[in-house]
Amino acid sequence: MLHPLTLDQYRLSGRSGICVSPCSGQRDLRLRSGRGADGGTLHLRRLCAALILATTVGSLAPASAQTTAEPQPGMCAANGPTSPGELHREWIMVGWEKRRGDPPFDFRQRLGHLYHWNSSDVRLYDDFDPQHRVARSASEWASIWTEPFTALRSARHRIMDGPEVVDGGVLSASTLEFAARLETAEEKIVGIRARSSLVWQCTSTGWRIVREHTSTRRLPREEIDAIVPASQ
Repeated sequence: MLHPLTLDQYRLSGRSGICVSPCSGQRDLRLRSGRGADGGTLHLRRLCAALILATTVGSLAPASAQTTAEPQPGMCAANGPTSPGELHREWIMVGWEKRRGDPPFDFRQRLGHLYHWNSSDVRLYDDFDPQHRVARSASEWASIWTEPFTALRSARHRIMDGPEVVDGGVLSASTLEFAARLETAEEKIVGIRARSSLVWQCTSTGWRIVREHTSTRRLPREEIDAIVPASQ
């Protein structure tokens, strides 16, 4: 949108005359000097055009700069198998799933494609960790969980609620509630019910986890048997 110039912007040193804004519908120039009408009019028109151009460019420049600086959403999927909700489902049902006889757990191979490995914004926490550590990188998170997860004979899951997603374009959040049936090396069954919240950042290669918070509670044996049966 063009903004009409003020009267002072149209005055030409108080000497030759006044340019009237073309936005007002008046296109003539009224000369007050002794110069010839043709030469004076042409000169003033050129100056008025220059003033209008300068004002127009000035008014548009901030808007252009703002548009360029804004994040460009749409690079990452909002729906489908590579969307935050479906990736969250994959995170628990594939990445953290373990059957008897599976090869040794490799965090990067199983879950590496879901995490941001280079961001300084990474914060990852799960209260199932006895030491309640907060990891500030995916590699630190891998080091926390590789040994105890490898020691399990099996880890089987069922989604109880969700995933639910708030899509923010550049950052999205997903929540999911699940039950887990964990079998230790001593063949002891541990049942948990957990609520997981993940924050995903849109990168050039898709959504990546930068925040993770999981809260858990233990379940009695009969309850986990009903949710995730031994034979399932």
